[in-house]
Amino acid sequence: MDEQKQNPDFNIESESKAPAPVDAVPPISDMMLPRDQLPLVAVKPELPAEPAHVTRLEDDGADESMHGGYASVKGTPVHKRENRLVWIVIAVMTIMCIAVGICSSVITARLVQKGMKPWYVKSDGEVQQHISAIVTLRKDSIVEVQCGTLSGSGIAMKRDGKEVTVLTNAHVITQYVDGVLSVKPQVRFAGYDDFYIGDVKGYDEHYDVAVIIVTVDDELPIYDIDGSYVVSPDVTFKEGDYVVSIGNAMSMGIASYDGIISRKAELFDCDKLFGKGGTKTVPVFRTTAVINAGMSGGGVFDMEGRLVGLGTYRMSSSVDFNPDDPSTHNPAFDVENTGFATPISIVYPVYKRILASSGGQVGLFSVENKKTNSAIGQVDLSQIGVTCEYKNGKLVVVGANSGSGIQVGDIITKIGNIEVYKKVSGVEVVADICEVTGAFLRYHRSGSGDVLKLTVLRGDVSKTATFNGFRYAI
Repeated sequence: MDEQKQNPDFNIESESKAPAPVDAVPPISDMMLPRDQLPLVAVKPELPAEPAHVTRLEDDGADESMHGGYASVKGTPVHKRENRLVWIVIAVMTIMCIAVGICSSVITARLVQKGMKPWYVKSDGEVQQHISAIVTLRKDSIVEVQCGTLSGSGIAMKRDGKEVTVLTNAHVITQYVDGVLSVKPQVRFAGYDDFYIGDVKGYDEHYDVAVIIVTVDDELPIYDIDGSYVVSPDVTFKEGDYVVSIGNAMSMGIASYDGIISRKAELFDCDKLFGKGGTKTVPVFRTTAVINAGMSGGGVFDMEGRLVGLGTYRMSSSVDFNPDDPSTHNPAFDVENTGFATPISIVYPVYKRILASSGGQVGLFSVENKKTNSAIGQVDLSQIGVTCEYKNGKLVVVGANSGSGIQVGDIITKIGNIEVYKKVSGVEVVADICEVTGAFLRYHRSGSGDVLKLTVLRGDVSKTATFNGFRYAI
C-alpha cells in the first residue's frame, strides 16, 4: 500500500453535479347439480300411425343399386370409394406424423448431445404450471456428486467435446482437497446408472464454489446452460419470488422442491473449510425452497428457469450435523423452511475465475464481509484500501487509504458500470450486499477488460476514481 502512496495508479476526476433523477417505467371446480336438479331422461315417443291417404310405393326391383339410399353407377359404389379415400388419407398422415416425430427426436437428441441451449420458460401463466415446467426442463442439468463418504449435487454447465463442466460446492469435495482419501470426485448424470470419475479444475473455499471436469465418451444429454440466458451474474430477483431448488436430496436421487425467496440478501456465519478452523461471513439469500442434506451444489431456479443461486447451506442446531452425510441428520434439530443459497451474482464470477485458473485455490479480488451494528453490514476492500458500510441503506465509505482517491463519507454510486445507488422517481434504489460483493469479484489483476472505476457522490458532486491495477475479468 506504501507503493501505492508513492506511485498511485489511480486518477480522480471531478464531474458535473449528480444527474437529475430519471423516471423509470414501473416493473411489472368441479360442478355437480343437486340430485333433484339432474336432467330428466327423455323417453322416445311413439310414432303416430301412418295417415290413410299416404300411398306406399312398392319396390319392383328395377334398380337394386338404389337400395340403402346411395346413388350409384356400375362398378364400385361411391360410398365405398369415398371411404377408401378417407382411409388412404388417414394412413398417409399417420405415416408422415410418425416420420416427423422420429426425425424431430433424432435432431433434438443430437442437439442436446452437442450442448443445446436450454428451453426458455415464458414468465406469464400460473405458478404451478411454471414449477412443473422448471422441474421438467432443468432437472436433467442437475447431477449427483460423490467424493469419498460425502454425497452432494452439481450442475452440468456445458459440454465441450467429451469434457463436461460441473459446478458444485467446494465442501462437497472436502475429502479430496484435504487428502483424507486418495479418491477423486465422481459424477452421475440424470437418468444414468454409472458414475464418471472427474478431475477438480479448481475451487474457492471462502465462497464455497468448485468446478469438476468430467470426461464422458457416451453422448449424454447435456444442456449448455453456461453463456445462455439461464446463467448470468445480472439475474435479479426480489423477496417473495417463487423459486425451485433441485438436488440430490438426502443422497436418494435428484428431487425438486418449491418455495420463495424469503430474504434477498444477508450475511451468514459458517465454518471455514478444509480444516482451517474458525468461522467466515459470506453473503447469501434465504429461501423456503428446501435444501436438504445432499443438495449442496444443486441449483435454485426462478420461474423463468434462470439459475439464481447455488444451494449451499441449511440451518441446524446440531453441532455434529454434517449437511452432506445423512447419517448425522437428527430431525429434532431441524429449522423449518430455512435454506441458504450463494447468489448467482457471486457464484458466476467465481466460477469464471476458476475456469481461467491453473487449478487449486483460485485467486479472487479481495472482498471481506463483516457484520456490524449496521442492519446490512460492511464490505472491506483491502486491495484498493477502501472500506464501506451500509448506513441508512446507502453504501458509505467509512475507511479510505490516502492514496485511494476516495474519502470517508463518500457514497458509492457505481462499481464499474454497475449502479449501486440511484434515485428512480424520487425513490432511492440501492444494490444489496450480494450484488455489491459480486460486482467487485468481476475484477482481477489478470483481467483484460475495462479498468475498475468507482464513482462516488461527495456532497452533491459526482467523482470517479480509477484503479489501473484491476480490470474486468469475466
